[in-house]
Amino acid sequence: MKFTHNNNVELLAPAGRWDAFTAVIDAGADAVYIGGKKFNMRLHRSDFNFTDEQIAEAVEYAHSRKVKLYITVNNLLGNGEFETLTDYLAFLRDVRVDAIIVQDLGALYTIQNMGISIPIHISTMMNIHNVESALTLKEQGVKRIVTSRDIPLSLVKEIHEKADIEVEYFIHGDLCISQSGQCYSSGVLFGKSANRGECMKPCRWQYTIVESNSGQAIGNLPSGYLLAIKDMCLLKYIPDLIHAGVCSFKIEGRMRHADYLREIVGIYRNAIDTYREDPMSYYMNSASYEHLYQSRVRDFTTAMSFTPSSVSLVDISGEREPLFLSRAAKERSLAKEDISDNPFETAEHDLTENEITPIPIPQLSVKVGSMNSLIAALEEGADQIIIHAEGSQLEKRVWTKILLKEARDRARDAGKIIQFGTPRITTAIEMNDVRWLYEQALLLEVEDVLVHNLGTLRLAKEYGLKPVADYSLNILNSAALKFLEKAGICGVTASLECSYVHLKQLTENAVVPVECIAHGPVTGMILEHCIPSMLTSKSHKKDHCRQVCQYMGYALKDERGEIRPIETDQYCRNHILLARDICILPYLQSFIKTKISILRIEAQFYKAPFTKIVAGLYRKYLDVAQEHPKLSMPISEKDWDILSKNSPRECNLGSYVKDITHSKSTAEVMKSLR
Repeated sequence: MKFTHNNNVELLAPAGRWDAFTAVIDAGADAVYIGGKKFNMRLHRSDFNFTDEQIAEAVEYAHSRKVKLYITVNNLLGNGEFETLTDYLAFLRDVRVDAIIVQDLGALYTIQNMGISIPIHISTMMNIHNVESALTLKEQGVKRIVTSRDIPLSLVKEIHEKADIEVEYFIHGDLCISQSGQCYSSGVLFGKSANRGECMKPCRWQYTIVESNSGQAIGNLPSGYLLAIKDMCLLKYIPDLIHAGVCSFKIEGRMRHADYLREIVGIYRNAIDTYREDPMSYYMNSASYEHLYQSRVRDFTTAMSFTPSSVSLVDISGEREPLFLSRAAKERSLAKEDISDNPFETAEHDLTENEITPIPIPQLSVKVGSMNSLIAALEEGADQIIIHAEGSQLEKRVWTKILLKEARDRARDAGKIIQFGTPRITTAIEMNDVRWLYEQALLLEVEDVLVHNLGTLRLAKEYGLKPVADYSLNILNSAALKFLEKAGICGVTASLECSYVHLKQLTENAVVPVECIAHGPVTGMILEHCIPSMLTSKSHKKDHCRQVCQYMGYALKDERGEIRPIETDQYCRNHILLARDICILPYLQSFIKTKISILRIEAQFYKAPFTKIVAGLYRKYLDVAQEHPKLSMPISEKDWDILSKNSPRECNLGSYVKDITHSKSTAEVMKSLR
């Protein structure tokens, strides 16, 4: 048998300025990716990125040297941006760029709708981590996916082989500690979204790990930059990447200077060419690695390419952190004095006797993590129950086959709808669990399932179930909603970064029911690794972990004293909550006017007594709105006191009072939070 290996390996380099663009081409890049002045995931500095004129010139420059040019159109988009987007896409078509990199499903839908034949590459921000998602995108005409940075190379190989699609993989540069596209901390806190290229990096703050209820430090565990992930460097693993079927080796660094990028690209160019020319005698050039090491920004890691994440993934000292974009900030709270001051509408916009147009009252949905909470929600008038897929290591709460049947029976006896939720992250192992869950749904005649990615959506359709998209699919615009409706979705949940204005735009002429989060904790980040395990036993989920998360609750405490609980699920992933829970109860009438179909209470982390309180209050005020539609009724002070006294955390309005598509300057944001 003749020896073969993948000879079509592409070295893909970044550039944020013209000098860097020419430098990486001179150093041997096969392709370069750049961004324009808009629709771009690197928007912190106005002196970076390319004007339209520069893009046109860059295409000619690259093509004259037989180099490909890819353009990033890879941030999350609001409805108001699509007119400009279509003009920009038409421009990119006319200047003949070689590929467009997208994150937003609405952007993908628009490219398809315009009949643009330029190859589409899916950004890592879409968090593609299973074969089924890749197959779905391939069927949509996508040529290449940039896989999640949180999966091992073995899974990348499996996705490539089973989906038969081009796979691009990050090999060098900056990383995010959170799952790609699933970090909402910066967007909710500052109105500057990680999904818009404006992340203020709360992952680079100093934290102390504390007991979640008392806020007290735990033993002698170290404090520091507990989420400050190191930089990726896979120079040593060129053969592994090639044999995994990776077609494009991607270097991160569009905000880096020309000399820095020239050296990195040259070193990787030499390594790739040396291996392809003479694989038997290949070894990593120690001098080349030393050059990389000496010019590094942060220390190096292989992240999760070969081993599960552990303490070696982060630099707790923070000594090599090049730039702190923000410091710890107090999250604003919703206080009693705020409940009569409606930020969503002024008195002159209230309904009058002659202006009343009947608006359907939305259904009340409650996501629960235990049978007791399910019972409480039904007793208080919930219209719909969602079974939370991720269990709790601390509370030892999981949904067994017996409990799923009991949950179905209780909901059915009450005449209510029940949905089975799927996990947020579903690699090959979790997808097998999802298959089991879908089989239970069929046996129990449960039609509705809550899905979090294109893979679990695809699988739901194969089982003949009715999938509803959760907020992790980042639905912020009507085009994305139309894409999912075309893909077979039966309902969508608005993004956690959706403003009140965006919510109104989503519901207008919506082709499927739109749901929003009305109350509950926000998972600011979801992590593949476990912070308690990392700090206490220096281990990881595949190692001999002592399961310390089962004995006490852990949380992160920042320099301002804000406490963000860590919920650990049965897959050992950490869900880091924000310090405040969303609460729209005082402004329920305004949200009803958006024509939202479903209001959801995220009660999966609540104990049953508080689930009963919060579900009861929302039911009460929804019923008042049904009976007296022209009343503008803030919650009574008595009911607010009951809610506040029993809530595990203070509340705020999350992203509803922000607009990530029209964010303030960094200085303005930080000043407002002092």
